[in-house]
Amino acid sequence: MKPDNKFFSFMSLVGDLILLNVLFIATSIPVVTIGISACALYASVRQRIRGEESYVIKDYFNFWKSNARNGLILWLILLPVLAAMLIFTIYIAGHLTSLIPVCLYFILFIAVTFILVYIFPLQATFVNTPLNLLKNSFLTAFAHLPVTLILIFIISIPICITIYFPAAFYYTFAYWVVLGFSITAVISVLLTGRVFQHYMAD
Repeated sequence: MKPDNKFFSFMSLVGDLILLNVLFIATSIPVVTIGISACALYASVRQRIRGEESYVIKDYFNFWKSNARNGLILWLILLPVLAAMLIFTIYIAGHLTSLIPVCLYFILFIAVTFILVYIFPLQATFVNTPLNLLKNSFLTAFAHLPVTLILIFIISIPICITIYFPAAFYYTFAYWVVLGFSITAVISVLLTGRVFQHYMAD
């Protein structure tokens, strides 16, 4: 009786995703390297999903090095924006009553969310400058709005559960430590890959 190759392939994939999740967390500890690690995680997951033979740790760090410059620049641009939005969110929650600043905030929130969804997958897939990547990520999100909204919705579910259900902290913590970031990358690879096909040469 032949062993179920699909089962062993699936378990191998799960093992690689767990390893990649650990590598992502470890290389993101300095905080300023999160952008680089996100690019490396996306590229590594994409390679694994395609079934390409690879040495997971070696290839992850190769992707990490090749995306280091742009990944760092992009994250250093986005990090203060995200920090400012967090502070503003805390502020408007209890103090702001004027409608115009709230509307402006939500417009900025949508724009930043759209950029975050595509910026690191674009960096891991195409060669471009950081400013062009920022612009293209925003335009790509709008050009493929249905896919963008589906991607945001799916990715947001575990994030919202983590934030709004603190009683489940032990479960959500385990999820992010073991597989959470890799699962997010898998979803991103599957959906953004369909979008990027429109921009790739035959």
